Amino acid sequence: MADYEISYIGDNNVGNVHHIGVDFNGNYYSVIFGKYVNGGFFSIPNWNCGGELATFDDVFWNAESIGRSLKSKKSGKAIAKAIAKFAKK
Repeated sequence: MADYEISYIGDNNVGNVHHIGVDFNGNYYSVIFGKYVNGGFFSIPNWNCGGELATFDDVFWNAESIGRSLKSKKSGKAIAKAIAKFAKK
């Protein structure tokens, strides 16, 4: 018997997923972001981090979330700006 259970399957609630590459300060960030039932999310697999986003154009909130996960405020702000710019297209 398993010691866990799957309590939610929300495949229908994941959408608007995008993948961009961001070059900043000599580093490359492969950023995957989208929306799910609780709002926005991001993943930067090549930096082993991820977290939640507000709306894609909310640079202030997103920079805090991304920067906290990356442990770099400057990189978080640059990536949040890139997401906002992409979202305007």
